[in-house]
Order: sequence, then C-alpha cells, then structure tokens
Amino acid sequence: MPEQTDPPSSPGPLDQTLAALATACPGLRQVDPHTIGAPLADVRLTPQRTARFAWAGYEVHVAVGHEDHLDRDDLDSTALYREVRAHATLLVPQTVAADGIGHIEWEMTNSRAEMAFPTACAVAVTDQHDPRFAAAVLATAAKALAYARLATEHAGAQAEQAADEVRWESERPAGVSQHKWLRDKRAQRDAAT
Repeated sequence: MPEQTDPPSSPGPLDQTLAALATACPGLRQVDPHTIGAPLADVRLTPQRTARFAWAGYEVHVAVGHEDHLDRDDLDSTALYREVRAHATLLVPQTVAADGIGHIEWEMTNSRAEMAFPTACAVAVTDQHDPRFAAAVLATAAKALAYARLATEHAGAQAEQAADEVRWESERPAGVSQHKWLRDKRAQRDAAT
C-alpha cells in the first residue's frame, strides 16, 4: 500500500510577503531595534512600537498604533486591529553644494538632510507574535519603498521640467510676455511627447 503524503500546504501570509520582498527589495534588513542574526521575519518593535528598516540607501520608519476598532465597514465588529504606518527617507549628502539665493547672515549646516516620501498605511492584527502581524509590517515597509520609487521618478521628471523653464526664460526675447513665452514653450514640449 503506498504511503499517503499530505499535499503541500500553501505558504502563509508571512512566507508570501518574505518571498515578494526577496525579489522587490533584496537585502532589506531591520536596523532598529537590531538583533544580530535575527531573520527579517522576526519583526521587532521598540517600546514606542516603532521599527526602522534599511535598503539600498533608503530608511523606512515604521510606527504601529494602539489596538483599535478599525473595521469601519462592520460597525458591530468587536475585532481589534493595529494601524501600521511607514514612510521612507533618503539621505541627501550633496546639500552643501547647493547655492543659496538672496541674503542670509550665515549658512547653517543641516546635519541630516533627508528627503521624505509619502506614507504607506495598512491594518494589522493586534497580536505582535502572529505571523500576519509581521507580514503586515513588512508589506507596509515595502509599500513605502514603492512610494519612494514612484516619487523619485516623479521628482526627476519635475526637475527636468523646471530646468526647461529656467532655460526657456534665459532664451526669452526682449518684449515678449513671460507668461505667453512659457505657455508657448510648454505647448511645444507637450506636442513633442
């Protein structure tokens, strides 16, 4: 009689999240609170219910809320959840090279010049030892990194448009209205794309 084998079970939410993170954000690691050798699946929070992750120069700051009735669709629900909020930041070391415009008494150095990106929000189960909680925290951190990528692409396109406008202003013939000149130049650019 052949031995019965159980069909392989489908991966849980945490395993699915870790597999997706391995592809989307290889090398993502938790840096605060830090435990040497701890796997990414072992999400840890500070006493203030915060965590920090790092990947490819970005830092993701995660904050987990108190237990609350977050299910607004079912007003009779007594289930408690936790809100998870995450936003990515990117250190910008070249700010010293930026020239200022106008008068200042003296320049002060920003010791931690960062770009902040849009916040990602999600809902997690309340039990911090439940694998679904870790999956929600990691998935929200990944969403914050996705927002950072989108915002960076948008900022690049916006910077190109701003550079165009500066160049166009320097090319504007004397006696031509700035408003009309820029409107015509924008129309030419938009028609070319």
